[in-house]
Amino acid sequence: MHGTVRDWITKILEERKLLVALAVRQRAKFEGWLKFELAYRAALAGASDVEVESGSTTRSGQVRADIAFRLGDAAYSVELKTPNTNWRMPGVQEKTRPITNNIAEIVSDGQKLASQPSGGIVAFVLFPVPIGDRRWVNYLQRISSETGVSLNEREHTARVNVPLVDGRSTADLVVCAFTVPHSA
Repeated sequence: MHGTVRDWITKILEERKLLVALAVRQRAKFEGWLKFELAYRAALAGASDVEVESGSTTRSGQVRADIAFRLGDAAYSVELKTPNTNWRMPGVQEKTRPITNNIAEIVSDGQKLASQPSGGIVAFVLFPVPIGDRRWVNYLQRISSETGVSLNEREHTARVNVPLVDGRSTADLVVCAFTVPHSA
């Protein structure tokens, strides 16, 4: 299912490139907007019981997922992040953003989902990434190492190229989604 969630996010971003470009130019996180777009995409795909900021109680206490839904006989919990980078690029405002903290939050979401009985899906959009730049792969490796989930570029990521508002520059967004199994 993580591939489906990644594909949904990729399509949303491709369909709304000009809107996303506004966020990218300012390095402004767009997680709140994307949660509702993703929930809507799940509903269009036939999901039921779709909720944003869904809360449920487990043996370990109250658990909150960014998005929850049922598709077929399976229930899914999705944690979503839009971590921004601090790499300098033309057409993007220079702001210092703590990418290390952003990556730590992704790892924390993975650990939270691992404690749930059914696990879940972590999805994130890393932005902005200079065209052709591969530094982001180091963060994918760190997330893999710290969550214990084997991640690779081909199976877990997609890239979306966004033209920036200045009309001359473009940036990539890296979309990643992976399944986190329940850990005992």
